Amino acid sequence: MVLTGLFLSAVITAQPLVNEEVLEPSVQNEVDHALNVASTNAVPLSTAARDFAHLYATNGMSATAQAISLISSQKDGCWYWRGTNVTPVAVHLLRRLSNRQYPQKK
Repeated sequence: MVLTGLFLSAVITAQPLVNEEVLEPSVQNEVDHALNVASTNAVPLSTAARDFAHLYATNGMSATAQAISLISSQKDGCWYWRGTNVTPVAVHLLRRLSNRQYPQKK
């Protein structure tokens, strides 16, 4: 009886393994919202924008962690890195992360 109880508690509390490289629907929903409210003003490519892109390319974060980081750093539809508007790079990164989930049809 004790073994059955332990087994059932292990089954009930066991979590399925999650692939952090695939955005879960709740994260994808937040990505879609961030993209919908993103500023569309033209912003020139700057050294800060290249550094920002390099940071996300080399930080070793999973797709989910990158998406959450980008979503949480959006302010009033824009992203800033060291005082410079890097919105186009952030939008590109979010679209790339989103396309991992839902590839574009050709």
